[in-house]
Amino acid sequence: MKDLFYKSLNPHGKPFLWSHRTLTQQPFDGYYHWHWGFEMLLVHRGSGVVIVNQKTYELRPGMLFYFLPYQLHKVYAEIDEDNPYERSVIHFDPAYMESYMGPFPTLKDVFTRMRKGFMFEQGLDLAAMQPETESVAAAFQSGVQEAGVSGEGEHAALFLLQLLSVIQRETMGANQERRMKPIRQSEQIMAWIERHYREPFQLDKLAGELHMSGSYLSRLFRQETGSSITGYLAARRIQQACSLLQSSNQSVERIGEQVGLPNASYFIQLFKRIMGISPHQYRLKL
Repeated sequence: MKDLFYKSLNPHGKPFLWSHRTLTQQPFDGYYHWHWGFEMLLVHRGSGVVIVNQKTYELRPGMLFYFLPYQLHKVYAEIDEDNPYERSVIHFDPAYMESYMGPFPTLKDVFTRMRKGFMFEQGLDLAAMQPETESVAAAFQSGVQEAGVSGEGEHAALFLLQLLSVIQRETMGANQERRMKPIRQSEQIMAWIERHYREPFQLDKLAGELHMSGSYLSRLFRQETGSSITGYLAARRIQQACSLLQSSNQSVERIGEQVGLPNASYFIQLFKRIMGISPHQYRLKL
């Protein structure tokens, strides 16, 4: 299952991880994954689709996406010789960054809304402000390179505050109807999976409820997301299994049953394929 991957990021004791204008010129399929911290993705160049919270967004220059800690998401870029994918990404501990926001209550409120899932969208079109956001990212890159270890957190907090200011201006007073987008079929499929991933999967049942053929649904989902329905389903099940391994003392077999994988050996095999370790080893590392 090449479209599944758990990305474990090690901050090495730092409050954030930052990559500036990373350029990808070779096609890649993308994968479902989640991170330990809050992620913000600023797109400089490229096209494709971003999947998060059972929604799909168009990936294009000037877009800013954010992903909550341990939130399942996927970035699928359509890359060719004339259309590379270039982005800047920051991962950070939200509690650490929030500690700098006391003097900025309005911006802190914006960030709190993002953290608690109260924002209308997780993909924001900042194309009109792209020169500003790229200037802010470039200044942050220079600041990180020049600052000592003790000053890196302050530079990251300033960068985040500047991005929050842009987000606030872009979203304040926005007409919600203007920001609405048609629901894609893939979003309906992901919503159905969210309700039924604990049950044995039946493509015919899904197709029947959406009044389409199974082959058409499968083809449409891959066109819109760059991955298969079963790939997304497996990623969602393993993500939930990780959560249960962290939060409960239930047996591995019982957790497999709760995420729709009652065959213990297959559950362990799938978990290891995605996570790189067995469920038991994962629990021991917590």
